[in-house]
Amino acid sequence: MAGINPYQEPMTMFRLITTAALLFAILPSSAAAQAERDGFFIGFGLGAGSLGVEDGDGRETGFSGYLKLGGALNDKVLLGAESNGWTKSESEFGAEATVTSGSLTAVAYVYPSPTSGFYLKGGAGLARIEVDASGFGATFSDGETGTALTLGAGFDIGFGGRFALTPFGNFIYSSFDGGSTTLFQAGLGVNWY
Repeated sequence: MAGINPYQEPMTMFRLITTAALLFAILPSSAAAQAERDGFFIGFGLGAGSLGVEDGDGRETGFSGYLKLGGALNDKVLLGAESNGWTKSESEFGAEATVTSGSLTAVAYVYPSPTSGFYLKGGAGLARIEVDASGFGATFSDGETGTALTLGAGFDIGFGGRFALTPFGNFIYSSFDGGSTTLFQAGLGVNWY
């Protein structure tokens, strides 16, 4: 559509999540109980994602989420593995196509203040993109593996000592032999520490 910047929507969504996380980070620790961060952790999150393809003319919004696990070095640094995914299916004129993008990265989560739930994260690993299409008696499937870099921010809102609800925003850059993709994710996670 004329006059609409396809990068504006995901950047606005990411800025909103990051701003909200920063606001929570500066609140006194008594404003919300914090989850205890020591030992093993596991979590998952669901939300929306906006995927853009290098040299593409727009972005596509679809279902997105993550799964993570790892361990705490101390109350300010956690190390783990995180899998992020995005998918979208469309049907038109008897044909159906599904695009799936995913990454598996080694990630470090840094909590600047041990009394706050605000964190920043970064990591690197592998990426995969796949396209599956069918219609009119024919099927097509193709995929490619590459590398991924991830950055993100969020805020753990603790409940009951080791459980946290976590609004999050992530940016994932994936590079493939034939080009690259960018994924902006925003949603709500559930984490156990």
